[in-house]
This record gives sequence, C-alpha cells and structure tokens, in this order.
Amino acid sequence: VLWHPYSAIGTEAPLYPVASAAGVRLKLIDGSELIDGMSSWWSAIHGYNHPQINAALYY
Repeated sequence: VLWHPYSAIGTEAPLYPVASAAGVRLKLIDGSELIDGMSSWWSAIHGYNHPQINAALYY
C-alpha cells in the first residue's frame, strides 16, 4: 500500500497494493506499473531493490 507524505493518516485515500518494486517502478498486484515520483525521500533515492545495497544487507 502506498502512503503519500504530508497526507493525513486518517484521510481516506485510494489503495495501491504493491506486488514488487525495482528502480523507480512499482508493480501493482493487478499488473499495472507506477513510477515513484517521491523516491528522493529517505533511502529510496537509490531506487528499490538496488543490487549493491541488497548485497550489503546480506553480507
């Protein structure tokens, strides 16, 4: 499920169930894809499933 920063948590918003993510793309369970335009936040600036970051976590 996606959460939009600066939105109220109690505000009802559409749900986007995410099945997988890579780079800037989010693949939803219905097969459609979204581009994460807020990926500059936190550690997501490197994209999702970055191979070097994943390798460092498993080292």
